[in-house]
Amino acid sequence: MNWRHLKVWTFALAVLLGASVLHAQDQAEPPDDQSNNQIVIPEGTEFKLQLHSSINSKTSKAGDRVLTTLLDPVSVEDQDVLPKGVRVDGHLGDVRQAARRGKGGYLSIVFDSIELPGGEKVAIQGSLTEVFSASNGGSENVGPEGDLKGGPPSRKEQAALVLVPAAAGAVGGIGPGVAAASAGILMAYLIPKGKQASLFAGSLIGMRLDRDVTVTLPAPASP
Repeated sequence: MNWRHLKVWTFALAVLLGASVLHAQDQAEPPDDQSNNQIVIPEGTEFKLQLHSSINSKTSKAGDRVLTTLLDPVSVEDQDVLPKGVRVDGHLGDVRQAARRGKGGYLSIVFDSIELPGGEKVAIQGSLTEVFSASNGGSENVGPEGDLKGGPPSRKEQAALVLVPAAAGAVGGIGPGVAAASAGILMAYLIPKGKQASLFAGSLIGMRLDRDVTVTLPAPASP
């Protein structure tokens, strides 16, 4: 074998050895698969949140953003998945102002996103379950559909209406039927509005997940 042939064979052998080393490395390194770090937070999981936005059925509008943070960590099968302080945000759905005849205001909150510690946002679907503490006297009445409702007129306002039929009947020269009709008209006009539905920043509220959500946990640090 001459010198030229020896160089060719040496080069070919080096290429084969290099390819074998690369293949071995590929086999040794696990694929970049994050599925082992994915955790499903099941539907029905409850969160305790602190509200950072003030909302009011008189001044707020459908679509307004609602900002909150998680007060207690969320765990799945004894593993902490979401730490305290995680952002959980949403928006207002239906908004109705308080109206006369004692109708209170109405608000619904749709929770729609979680911001993970790494900055990733995950879409969720959640609803209001309760008000643990209403800052500055906000509404605490939460309906079965997760809606926040304002209360009826105060007792003082309602008590004042007792005088209306007597006032109508005291008008001279009218029969009982006319007096009753007059009383009805007066009451319909004078019954005050119910209270606005409202929550102020700082209130503590509960939220329930309405569908499963999958989050990816940070990979464990290498030893």
